[in-house]
Amino acid sequence: MTSHFSVPSDWYETFFTGPVLRFWDTVVPPAATEADVAFITRHIGCRPPSSILDVPCGTGRHALLLAQAGFTVTGFDLSAHGIERARSKAQAQGLAIQFQQANMLEIYAAPADGLICMGNSLGYFEPALTQRLFGKFASLLRPGGRLIIDTGVCAETLLPLAPSRRHEFPGGSYEQEFGYDTARSMLETRAQLTLEGERHELLYRHFVMTSGELVRMLGAAGFGIVGMFGDAQDAPFKPGSSRLLLVAQREE
Repeated sequence: MTSHFSVPSDWYETFFTGPVLRFWDTVVPPAATEADVAFITRHIGCRPPSSILDVPCGTGRHALLLAQAGFTVTGFDLSAHGIERARSKAQAQGLAIQFQQANMLEIYAAPADGLICMGNSLGYFEPALTQRLFGKFASLLRPGGRLIIDTGVCAETLLPLAPSRRHEFPGGSYEQEFGYDTARSMLETRAQLTLEGERHELLYRHFVMTSGELVRMLGAAGFGIVGMFGDAQDAPFKPGSSRLLLVAQREE
């Protein structure tokens, strides 16, 4: 499958606008976020009020529930729209969460007890930058601190790939057309979001890596693998799983 459209390398810097964030708020049911946070709580290796970094945090759906559970949470995201919505939600719920706008490759913070990278945020960068990102994650964790990564663009979850996909949801639809660059293992997506009667054209891309490649890259960054799961109910990860939830621990 080849692509007849081109996605800019910096697509993620401007992609997460108000309509896209409203779309995600609409299509992700609260039960799914609750299951994610239950998974995080079981596997993060620390208890409240330990510190957890949420990178990137989007509109704060995981951060809010973790803070409600008593964790000390700091969220980082490049999207000004996302940070604004996250802060508004936290304020409305009376939660003391720090939300900061930042590129996740350039975050600076005191080492935390845990770090989560949820919501299919892995794969924005080519492999060399992903390796750099894992090094950044290691620097943001205390020795023994745990990292949880959530990705749906791992090769074992993604391939073979249908040429297109359509999602219907209350208030709109999301149509995707895919192209795949076999020389770079890069998935390019052109999407049309219809939300509340408005149509939005979207372009984005992800670099696809095997689960083994991710494990090796994490090892090179100083992490040991704790577990690999195919869903938030702790099913073992295998080819055909809908997602990879990978739990790693920064080595002492």
